[in-house]
Amino acid sequence: MARQNPHVDAWTVAGLALLLLPVLTMSHELLGHALTCVATGHQPSQLGAYYVECSGDSGWSRRLVAMAGTVVDVLLAGIGFVMWRQVRRPLPRLAWWIVFTVKGMVAAGYWMFSGLTNLGDWGPAAGGGIGPLPWPWAWRALMFLLGLIAYIGVTRKAIAMMAVMLGGGDDARLAQRTIAMTIYIVGGIAAVLVSLFNPVGIVITLVSAVASSFGGTAGLFNVAYARPRALPPTGFAIDRHPAIVVAGVVMTLAFAAVLGPTISLG
Repeated sequence: MARQNPHVDAWTVAGLALLLLPVLTMSHELLGHALTCVATGHQPSQLGAYYVECSGDSGWSRRLVAMAGTVVDVLLAGIGFVMWRQVRRPLPRLAWWIVFTVKGMVAAGYWMFSGLTNLGDWGPAAGGGIGPLPWPWAWRALMFLLGLIAYIGVTRKAIAMMAVMLGGGDDARLAQRTIAMTIYIVGGIAAVLVSLFNPVGIVITLVSAVASSFGGTAGLFNVAYARPRALPPTGFAIDRHPAIVVAGVVMTLAFAAVLGPTISLG
């Protein structure tokens, strides 16, 4: 007889995070920055876990390469939302929820981060990621504001999607907290550890890995501690799946071993 209340296994959620987050990060760097570098007639000189160096790019090609990673994040978030609406089985539905939530938060977080600090892919002042632009302070303020609005929207949508999956009640509250905090903690720690292999130094760890993981997905705290809606509990159940845990560990180790130290192409 099927259980009436939602429950999730934290190990399986951790395995999903270790499996999906490296793939999502590689999509940002390789499908975004590296592929756009090639498409604009240049050659990537370095492929790292959290950065790509595009040799010879300047002007608009440099701006396109800089913006491409976040563009891929937005596309993946959209795909994640569409697929989440299509599937009904708990495990794939949670996987697509992770894709939507993480990529949506990271994309919006990039705009906020670059607007606030003038660092990262979207810095609009001279020397920034997409600069130089006139009136850089105005662009930074606008970028931060748009990023904040988008971040709040993604977080609220993630909470609403969670309510649809889990329903309400104490069991739903526990499952919601387990999902959100496991993804945040496991994903953040894994990102930092992988980034320590980079040859550039601590700046990549702080500006890319820490900013995109612990900073970019900080909205998961809002998801974790949002009050469940007054809905009946669902039968959403994810049990222990050792194969997913093993696959996640293997994926993260491969990500660290191959892209962590950086691949030099030039």
